[in-house]
Amino acid sequence: MLPMRQKHYLGALLALSLLLALTPQLGALPSGINGASINNGCSCHSSVADESVIPSIEGLPETFVAGEAYILDISFTGGPDAGGENLGGFNLKVDRGSLVAIDESVQIMESSATHTEEGNDQRAWQIEWVTPSSDNVVAEFVLLVNSVNGDSTANSEDHWNVLEFKVAGVNAGSGSLIDIDEPAWLIIVGALLVIILHIVIVLWRKENFGKAELIHWLSTTNHKDIGLLYLWASIIFTVIGLALSILIRLQLMVPNNDFMTGGLFNEAVTMHGAVMVLFAVSPMAFAFANYMVPLQIGARDMAFPRLNAFSFWAYVLGGLTAASGFFFGGAANVGWTFYSPLTSIEYTPGAGVSLAGAGLVLLILSVTASTINFLVTILRHRIPSMGLMQMPMYTWTMLFTVILMLVIFPALLGAVLMLVGDRVFGTMFFDPSIDGTTWWLHIFWFFGHPEVYVVLLPGLGMAMEIVPTFVRRHLYGRRIILWALTVATVLSVLVWAHHMFITGIDPTFRKIESIGTELITVPFGLVYLSLLGTFYKSKPDFTKLPLAFVMGAIGIFLIGGITGVYLSSLAMDVQLRGTYYLVAHFHYTLGSVAVMTLGGIYYWYPKIFGRMLDRTLGWWHFWLTFLGINLT
Repeated sequence: MLPMRQKHYLGALLALSLLLALTPQLGALPSGINGASINNGCSCHSSVADESVIPSIEGLPETFVAGEAYILDISFTGGPDAGGENLGGFNLKVDRGSLVAIDESVQIMESSATHTEEGNDQRAWQIEWVTPSSDNVVAEFVLLVNSVNGDSTANSEDHWNVLEFKVAGVNAGSGSLIDIDEPAWLIIVGALLVIILHIVIVLWRKENFGKAELIHWLSTTNHKDIGLLYLWASIIFTVIGLALSILIRLQLMVPNNDFMTGGLFNEAVTMHGAVMVLFAVSPMAFAFANYMVPLQIGARDMAFPRLNAFSFWAYVLGGLTAASGFFFGGAANVGWTFYSPLTSIEYTPGAGVSLAGAGLVLLILSVTASTINFLVTILRHRIPSMGLMQMPMYTWTMLFTVILMLVIFPALLGAVLMLVGDRVFGTMFFDPSIDGTTWWLHIFWFFGHPEVYVVLLPGLGMAMEIVPTFVRRHLYGRRIILWALTVATVLSVLVWAHHMFITGIDPTFRKIESIGTELITVPFGLVYLSLLGTFYKSKPDFTKLPLAFVMGAIGIFLIGGITGVYLSSLAMDVQLRGTYYLVAHFHYTLGSVAVMTLGGIYYWYPKIFGRMLDRTLGWWHFWLTFLGINLT
C-alpha cells in the first residue's frame, strides 16, 4: 500500500496529466458562429432532423455594428434529389434587429423570413438583416431548411435540419470564458482544484484531518491559523491568476490566433490582473504578517482576534464573488483598471462587472478591518521593553503597509460603490459628459499607484530579515532605511497622476507629478544600496535558498526600478504609455515582489510547519522562476 505522501503526489500527477490532455480541446473555441444544434420540428417533412442536410448562411459579421444592414446568403446542401417542381424552403428567425425581403422569393411572416411560392423552387435565397440600434446585445438566429424531392406527395422522403447561432454586437458581453455546460471545462476546473488541494496538502501534510479539525479551521481566531488560511487562499488565487496568464499567452502565441475571441481574451486579461494584484499578492502579505508580527513583537495574538477571522472570510467571499462571473454569462472584461465608461451598463450589460464590484467591496472591507487590527496590535500590544526603533524590520514594513492601505482602500471603496451605483441605480458619477471618466482615473490611481508599494514593502521586509541572517552581519543603515521608507510612503500617495500624463490634466500639475515620481526613486535607491551594503565584508552563504531568492529579487527589482525612472519623464511617458514597455516594467516590479515572497516562504517554512522543504526541488523552483520572469 502506498504511503500517504506518495498518494498525494500520484493524485496531483494524474490531475495534471488530465488537465494537459484536455487543454488542446480549447483550441477549437469558435471565433464567430457558435455552432449547430438540433431541434425537433418540421415533422411534416420527417420526424427527426437529418444531418446530411447542411444549412449555410453567409454575409454575417463576426460582430455587428448598430444600425447597419447586412445582406445574408442562405442556402443548403444535401437531402433528396429533386424530382419535381419544388426544391426546398427555409425559415429564418432572429430576436434582435429586423429582416427585410429584397426579392419575390422571400417574404416576412410573423417577424421571421421564409420562402414564397416562387422561392420554393430554389435552394438559395438572399435577405437583408438590419441590426438593432444598440450594439451591446447578442442576436440569436434560428435557421430551418427543408430539402424536398418535389413530388408533392411523400413528405416523409423529404429532409430538414436546423442551425442555431449567435452574433454579438461589438460592445456586447463576451459570454463566459468557462462554459459550465461543456464537460471538458468542468473536468479542467476540477483538475485545477485537485492540483490546488494537493499543493495545500503537501505544504501542510497533516494525516488526522477529520470533522473536528474542519470545524476548528472554519471557526478559528488564532493568529497562526488565520495566517495559514491566508497563505492557502492566496496560493489558490495565485494558481487561478497564473492559469489565466497561460490562456493569455496561448492566445498571443501566434498572430491572428482564434484560440479565444476578443471578448474572452478581455475577460482573461481583466481577471488575471484583478486576481493577481488584489486577491493573490496583496493578501499574501497578511499570511506572513498574521503569523509572524505577533511573534516578533511579543503579543499573544492580534488585538481583535474575531475581527481577524472576519477579515479572512470576507476576503475569501469577495474573491469567489468576483470570480463567479466566469460561471454566470461572463466575467468582467473591461481591463483590470475598470476604466469608465467601459464599466457602464450600456457597454457591459452582463453581470461580470457588477459581480467584480461586489467582490471588491467585500475585499476592501476585509482589508480595512485588517489594517485597523494590525495598527492597534503593533502600536499597543508590543512587549513593554520594545520601542518602535527596536521593532524587527518586517514588522516595520508591515506598519508602513497597513498605513498605506488604510489611506487608499477606503478611497477605492467609494469609487467602486459609485461605479456599482452607476450600473445598478442609474447614477451618473462617472458619466463622460460631465468628465466622470477623469474622476474615475484620479480616484483609481490614487489607490493604484500606492498599491504597488503595498505589495512591495512586505517583500522588502522579508528581504531585510533574510539578508542579515545568511550574510552573518547586521543590516547596514537601518535608520536610513526607516527614514527612506517613511518618505517613500508619503510620496507614494502624492504621485498618482503620473499615470494620467496623456489625459489632458493641467500642465503645471503634470510637471509636479513628474518631479515627484523622480524623487520617489531616491528613498528606494537608498534601501537598495543598504541591502547591498550589508554584504560588505560579510560571509554570505549563497547555498541557502532564501538568500538565493532574495538575490534574484534584487536583480529583478533593479530592472523594474530603472525602467520606471524613464516613465517619470513626460516626453518618455507619452510615447511609452500603453506599450509592452509599460507591461514589462510593471511585471518586473511585481515579479521582484513575488520572488522575495518565495524567499520568505523558504525562510519561514521550517518555523511554521516544523520541516524543511526539499532542497533539490527548491533550486529547480528558483531557476525556473528567475528565468521565467525574465523570459516573459
